[in-house]
Amino acid sequence: MGLGLVGCRAKDTPQSQNSSTGATETVQIGDASFVVSIDKRSVRVAEPFNLTIEATAPATIETELADLRTQLEEQFVIRDHSPLTAEESEGQRRLFQSYELESNVSGLLALPAFSFAVGEEEASTAPLSLEVVSALESAEDADLSAPADIESPLALLEPRGWTPFLIAGGAAVALALMVWLFVRSRAAKERFIPPPPPPHIWALAQLEKLLNEKLVEGNQVHEFYFRLSGIVRTYIELRFCLMAPERTTQEFLNEAQRSSALRFGHKDLLREFLVACDMVKFARHEPGGAEIDMVIGTARGFIEETVPESAAISLGEAT
Repeated sequence: MGLGLVGCRAKDTPQSQNSSTGATETVQIGDASFVVSIDKRSVRVAEPFNLTIEATAPATIETELADLRTQLEEQFVIRDHSPLTAEESEGQRRLFQSYELESNVSGLLALPAFSFAVGEEEASTAPLSLEVVSALESAEDADLSAPADIESPLALLEPRGWTPFLIAGGAAVALALMVWLFVRSRAAKERFIPPPPPPHIWALAQLEKLLNEKLVEGNQVHEFYFRLSGIVRTYIELRFCLMAPERTTQEFLNEAQRSSALRFGHKDLLREFLVACDMVKFARHEPGGAEIDMVIGTARGFIEETVPESAAISLGEAT
């Protein structure tokens, strides 16, 4: 017997179960349960939110979750997509799949219903409602038709003998402004603009800055992993010209395997790091202190081991 995610489709039925921050829909088919959730009920246009799909069933039942990127792209922009993650514990098998989405249109949207099947039996979730707010809506609500009253009207000066002085003063101010703008533009052209730091110097500085913010000590582990992953992805783009930030983890790892810029050992180190980050970012994994120290060491080690040879000599002398 097998179970799995069949697909998603539009459906105008029951409301989802909402919390203060997100919304969740649960389907139970026999011993198998399926959970579909979003972490936010209201976002602004282009603000990201996470859609998570989880399936739990006895390990004896073959389980799988379909890739829904094609269906989701009809309504949303997919910013990231985690690879399918599976865990087994006490005879139960759990599957996780997560998508980071955003919407470019405002209004009350509904994520389509998700259909699941166990053998011949099939059930569907209710649509999940998402409010997408435009930044212009507050401005559109403002009443611009009635200007505010002026409490005390100002008396107008009669021009008469003031006119020549006003003209001369205005000309002097305009001339002074032109001279200031000319001097400022010349100074800007002559100002020395230092070149950007090498990628490894930038990445190590950003890593130290992140650690000094002490997000982990403040129980902001999820934010810490997002920032740490972003530093490494940007470093890879600057160092190896691989477009890491714009691709999903699986897409980037596939390209890294085909690239000759990275050695095999570095490819394995990078895979280990990105999968560990995705477990926290998308699969709601709660890492311990030793696991956090290990992922920090992996990030620092990857950066230091991929420094160009000429820069590695100066880096060793500095340390």
